[in-house]
Amino acid sequence: MEQELLQQNAQHKDWACTEDMMKLTKDGKALYMHPLPADITGVSAEEGEVDGSVFDRYRNQLYKQASFKPYVIAAMIFLSKFKNPAEILTNLETRGKARQDYK
Repeated sequence: MEQELLQQNAQHKDWACTEDMMKLTKDGKALYMHPLPADITGVSAEEGEVDGSVFDRYRNQLYKQASFKPYVIAAMIFLSKFKNPAEILTNLETRGKARQDYK
């Protein structure tokens, strides 16, 4: 499966976020955002989706943004499992118990 997905990815190498692309943004200072992992040209891949210099420019902000990914995934799973997630969260909140007490 991994090889199949790598072959599929190889068909979509017709663009990358480059320094030239970033120059087209307001004052050339756009924040490159990516949920990670990313193929970084010259770092993790010979030809990646983002140039190493673009990735490094805002590395701290990028890692902070990527750190939200597990919470987004958890929220998506939660929303897919319950018909009325808002009601469930409200009930949990009104119970007023510490997290370890939930079963």
